[in-house]
Amino acid sequence: MAKDHTLDEAGIRRIIDECYDGVLAYCRRHTDSPQDAQDVAQETFLRLVRSRSRYADEGKPMAFLLTVARNLCADRARSGRFQPGELDGAIIEDGGAEGRFAAADVHLDVRTALGKLPEDLREAVELRYGQDLMVKNVARVLGISRFAARRRINAALAQLGEALGPGYGDDAAATVPTNEETMRT
Repeated sequence: MAKDHTLDEAGIRRIIDECYDGVLAYCRRHTDSPQDAQDVAQETFLRLVRSRSRYADEGKPMAFLLTVARNLCADRARSGRFQPGELDGAIIEDGGAEGRFAAADVHLDVRTALGKLPEDLREAVELRYGQDLMVKNVARVLGISRFAARRRINAALAQLGEALGPGYGDDAAATVPTNEETMRT
C-alpha cells in the first residue's frame, strides 16, 4: 500500500516555519530589492501549497524550495524585471569600532570576490555555505550530479582563495555570508 505523502496544513506550517528565512535569504541574493525577494519567497511557498498533493515530503524540503526559488528568480531575470543584486552584507558585532571596520572590510572583500565568480560557481558555493546545504542537496537544487556540484564548489573555493590571497586563511568558505548574516541587513 502506497504511503500518502500529501502535506496537510500542519506540515505546510512546519515547512514555512523551518525554511522561510533561508528561502528569503536566497531570494535577497538573487533579486534587486527586499520587496522582490519577499515576492519571490512568497511565490515559492505558494507553489509548495499548490503542489502539495504531488510533493513527497522526505523531511528535507529546503532543496525543493530552493529549486523553486531559483527557477522563479531565473524567470524574473529573463523577463527583465530585475537583475541579480550583490550579496547582502553582514552586520559585524564583535565589539570595538576597529574590529568592526576590519571585519566589514573582510566581508566586502569576500562579497567582491564572490561577485566575480562565474554564476554557476557562485551559486554552488552560496548554496553549500550560505544556505548550509549538503552537497547532494546543492546538486538537487542545481539539477546536476553530486560530483559536478562538488567540482563547482571546489573550483569556487579555489578561485576565492586566489582572489582573496593568503591573508584570508585556507578556509575561504568560512567567510561566505550565512543566512543569518544575510538576514540581518
